[in-house]
Amino acid sequence: MTNSDIIIMIPVEGIIKDLPSVEDDEVGRIYIQALDTTSKYECNSTIVNSIERKSLGKAEIAYLSDEYDFSKIKWIECSIIYSYQKISNLGVLQIIIQKCTEEDSQIGDIVSSNNISLKLCDRELRLNQYIEYLKLGISGEIRCIYCNDIKEKDENQLKYLLAGETEQSEHSDYKISEAVKEDLGKDNLAKYDFYELYASTRAIVYFLMDYSDENTPDYEREALLLFICEIAILQNAAISRINRQIVDELLQNSSISSRKTLKLQTEFGKTVLLWDNSVFNYYLAQELSDNIVKAFNTDRLMEEYKRNSKHIEHIASLKNGIAADVEAKILNIIAFILSISQLIELIRGIAGFVKGKEVVFGAGGVGVLLLIVVILIINKRRKR
Repeated sequence: MTNSDIIIMIPVEGIIKDLPSVEDDEVGRIYIQALDTTSKYECNSTIVNSIERKSLGKAEIAYLSDEYDFSKIKWIECSIIYSYQKISNLGVLQIIIQKCTEEDSQIGDIVSSNNISLKLCDRELRLNQYIEYLKLGISGEIRCIYCNDIKEKDENQLKYLLAGETEQSEHSDYKISEAVKEDLGKDNLAKYDFYELYASTRAIVYFLMDYSDENTPDYEREALLLFICEIAILQNAAISRINRQIVDELLQNSSISSRKTLKLQTEFGKTVLLWDNSVFNYYLAQELSDNIVKAFNTDRLMEEYKRNSKHIEHIASLKNGIAADVEAKILNIIAFILSISQLIELIRGIAGFVKGKEVVFGAGGVGVLLLIVVILIINKRRKR
């Protein structure tokens, strides 16, 4: 299949502080305008106003066979868009190939095999180098969205697009099994009669009944789907980030503190707008969004997050319990010392009275001072 609008969506962590200056990119401008307009019509203003979009200009993406011989690269023109939500410090980097003239399934294979390369002003960069150049970090799985004419629909190729593998392999001669093919793309998720839509964990394939054959953008009709995918990718980025942070924290510091746990959960709480069940004004749009979120395995990631959260909360609770036990023992020891010091003081007082001597009471004061010091130490421990 060729002539598709292909959008590669990359979940990223971080906000580009100094956006690079770029020449006017008509494709990027039309794309952003379509998403801005459609999202304002279809969605509640709170979520719409929290997401900004900027063009990062034109570039070229490397197209090569699944032999991945980088001496045989063909460069395809593309545009790069950066969507971001400041409050959550998350974004989506989008590589747009308008009316791609090359084999679609091979683009999916390039994404699956982590072989995305870009050329910007004659400078060739692998995707991770470009992300680093922008001072961002990848947070989650990369997805492909394919938009084409319903007349181009091929059941066999649809399976390969959803699997993220090339249909025309030069590397191997085996094919996807029939059993897997039956499962992939069996459900049309369309909510209206002007398109068909199929989804997997890797990709979305969107067939329009009236698709432009010319090099004319169809983004106005694709915009709602693209906005839904933006939200779903941001959700995945949010969960992937906190799951990674929890695992990293446990590997680096097995005795995670309550304060660190609170910090992690507070940061995740800043993504609350992404989880609003009333993002979309229309029921069918919300239902389509729910289906795509499910296809992207967001539920599985959320379950992983819940397990991780319970684990660190349990560790923090045990740590606090141990600390409280230690503090109780320290206080008991201090109380014992004080009682002994008071007893000594009493004996000295009696002895002095019997001998008619003046007694200087000092041991009790030392005990009280010791108690104050211990309390200060315990308070300091609790703030860690």
